[in-house]
Amino acid sequence: MKKSAERGGLPRAARALLAAVFVDALGSGLYLAVSVVFLTRYLDLGSSEVGLGLGVAGAVSFALLVPTGILADRAGPRTMLIAAHLTRAALLACYPFASGFVPFLLVVSLLAVADRAASPLVQGMFGAAVGSGQRVRAMGMARSLQNLGLSLGGLAAAGALLWDSDGVYLAVVHGNALSFVLAAALVARLPAGQGGGRPLPWKRRLAVLRDRRFAALTVLNSVVSLHVTVLTVGIPLWVLAHDELPRSVIAWTLVLNTVLVVLFQVRATRGTGSAEDGGRALRLSGLLLAAGCCALAATGELATAWAVTVLLAAVAFQAFAEMHQQAGAWAISYDLAPGDRRQVYLSFFSLGNAARNTYGPLVVTFLVVQRGAVGWLLLGALALGCGAWAARAGRPSTASGAQHAPPLSLTDVQGETHGTHP
Repeated sequence: MKKSAERGGLPRAARALLAAVFVDALGSGLYLAVSVVFLTRYLDLGSSEVGLGLGVAGAVSFALLVPTGILADRAGPRTMLIAAHLTRAALLACYPFASGFVPFLLVVSLLAVADRAASPLVQGMFGAAVGSGQRVRAMGMARSLQNLGLSLGGLAAAGALLWDSDGVYLAVVHGNALSFVLAAALVARLPAGQGGGRPLPWKRRLAVLRDRRFAALTVLNSVVSLHVTVLTVGIPLWVLAHDELPRSVIAWTLVLNTVLVVLFQVRATRGTGSAEDGGRALRLSGLLLAAGCCALAATGELATAWAVTVLLAAVAFQAFAEMHQQAGAWAISYDLAPGDRRQVYLSFFSLGNAARNTYGPLVVTFLVVQRGAVGWLLLGALALGCGAWAARAGRPSTASGAQHAPPLSLTDVQGETHGTHP
């Protein structure tokens, strides 16, 4: 049974998790497309209040990410993921009653904490649901389904926005809440897995803060992952600054990125299982992003048709950079996380993505808006250098300490769990 799972399909527990990821993404895509309209039109909040509230919420979720990882190692990722989903559902149900800035700030901050915690918890659950040889592939499948769900949810929301009524906004918010309840129900069917063991001393729980190799790879991965900001901030600003480029190309870039990730993310995980493999994947990602940045730098000097063609080619490079960066990040974080402290390590690694969402727009905006084509070349050089450094840091060495033995997966301990597979 286990051998066939390793060779071909994923275990039933992993398939249930994939279903939960898709349901979560479908509801989130539905809500994200109308969130700003809901906050400003239904809750009657000003744009400055929305911006300040989201900024505070981001800071709160960043500060609490590692503590939630510590708690998840104690309680178990399954219990914490169910709690996160149900918390998100309850908070969304309360959203329509959060009139005024203070209630909005409270709800959006708690919601951000639960949202931020969910990602490493899902990764931890996949780490327990499948064998070590399939973890990165399973995460690749989850990311493909997540992109598909977000896209379908966004399309549904675009249709809902045509009515532009309070009832539609309430239906979207409650629909997202329902998606979290369904995701929690799917997760609840899984075996309990790890967690609930003997509490660890605080010094051991916080050992991740002293793990220099892991911290270095967290930072390097964060910089290489600037491909996200390139797509969502850099390219739109570049298009808006060049009148010869049609504004509609911004939407085309998002569609192209989504389609490529859905189709090729799983394939991009092949041969990526260890931290050393992950470092090489980050190096390839940096190279691809650098190539895309060079192509973007050239678009300002081309005729419209050629500029659009080269820009879309650059987005293709960006999409493959994204896929290999994700594969490398999963391999590194899985391989270097000790079994008894997996969640705190995964949460710490997620801090890099949270930080990128803060500094990324500042860096990309400064380079693209202030430096133009030269800025794209500088950004590409930064990604290329950090990717090369990550490949070096990913290689095992005596200085990096003893290798951590991978923990047992749910498939390894089926006979010892009290739960049953769905």
